[in-house]
Amino acid sequence: MNLAMYDMEMISSTFWKQKRRYDYFIIAPNIESRSRAFFREAKGQIGFNNVIIADYSNFHINLNENQENSFFDDFDGFKTIIINAMTEKEVLKEIKNVKFFKTDKVGIDITGFSIPSIYSILFLLKNVCKLTYVDVFYSEPQFYVYEEGYFDSYHNKIRERRCAPIIEYYNAGMDEQEILTILLGFDGGLADLVYNKLGEEGNVKKTLVVNGFPSYTAKLKDVSLFNNEGLIDKLEKDNLFSAAANNPFDVYNLLCKIKKQNPDILLNLCSIGSKPMALGACLFALDNMRSVKVTYPFYEKKNFDVNEKTGKIWRYGITFND
Repeated sequence: MNLAMYDMEMISSTFWKQKRRYDYFIIAPNIESRSRAFFREAKGQIGFNNVIIADYSNFHINLNENQENSFFDDFDGFKTIIINAMTEKEVLKEIKNVKFFKTDKVGIDITGFSIPSIYSILFLLKNVCKLTYVDVFYSEPQFYVYEEGYFDSYHNKIRERRCAPIIEYYNAGMDEQEILTILLGFDGGLADLVYNKLGEEGNVKKTLVVNGFPSYTAKLKDVSLFNNEGLIDKLEKDNLFSAAANNPFDVYNLLCKIKKQNPDILLNLCSIGSKPMALGACLFALDNMRSVKVTYPFYEKKNFDVNEKTGKIWRYGITFND
C-alpha cells in the first residue's frame, strides 16, 4: 500500500503567478461568502473556461430578495453550467453529462459541498469521468462560533441524524466484521451517536477515532477532545489517533498504516471532522474500494452563517491512482 505524496499549498501570490487556467471548475456557492472566497479572489488572476455551479435547493431556504438577487453575482461574465438540484443524484447526473477529456484541467472547490457530496463527486470524477488529476480547493473559516464560551458545543447543533452508507462506497459484505474509524469533529455528542448507532449492528470489532491535530488553531484541538470526551473515555488509549486537520494526505497516510495493521478487516470510515480530513479519507476509500466502506450521519443543512469570515485558502493536488 503506497503512501500519498503531499501536493498542497496555501493560496498566496506565488499561486497567482502561475497563471493557471481550468477547463472546468466545479463549485457549490451559497449565502456564506466563504463558499465563494477562492473564486472571488481568483477572478482576473487565473482562467475559467466553464464554471459548473451546483445550486442545491436547501441553499435558498430563508433567503431574502436581496440575497437571492446577488447570489450569482460573482459569476457574471463567465460561461456557466447551473445545476438546479433537489437531490444529490441530480448533481451527479449533470456532471456525468459533461464531456470531460482525460487531459482537461479540472478544479473543484469543496467548501460549499457537504461531506457526502464530496465523496460522491470525487467517485464520479475518477471512476466515471475517468479524470486522472484534479485541483481541490478549500477555504477555512476564520473563526468557529460557540454558543456559550470556549468549552461549549460547536455552533452546529446535533439534529436528528440518519446513519447510512454513502452508496458508492458500500460494496462490501453486510455481515463482515469491521473497524469503525471516526474522524472527529467539534459537534459534542455526534461521534457518540455514530458509535452507539453503528455499534448496535453487532459487527463492529473495535472503534478508532482520529482527532484533527494540528488543527486550524491550537484551541480547536482541545475543543474537539473535550466535546468528544464521552466517546474517548470508552476507548483504549491505543485507539486514539491524530492527523492534521487541514492536510488530507496526512489522513490518507494514517489510514494506510491502520489498514496495514488490520489487513483482513473491513474499515468503516465516518468523516465528521474537517472537510480536508474527509477528503483524505475519500481518497483512501477510492484506492481501497474492496476493503473500505463509508458511513455518514446524514442531515440537510438549512442554517447558514452570512457573517462568517474566511481564513486560509488551500489547494490540494489530487492524482487519482489506477
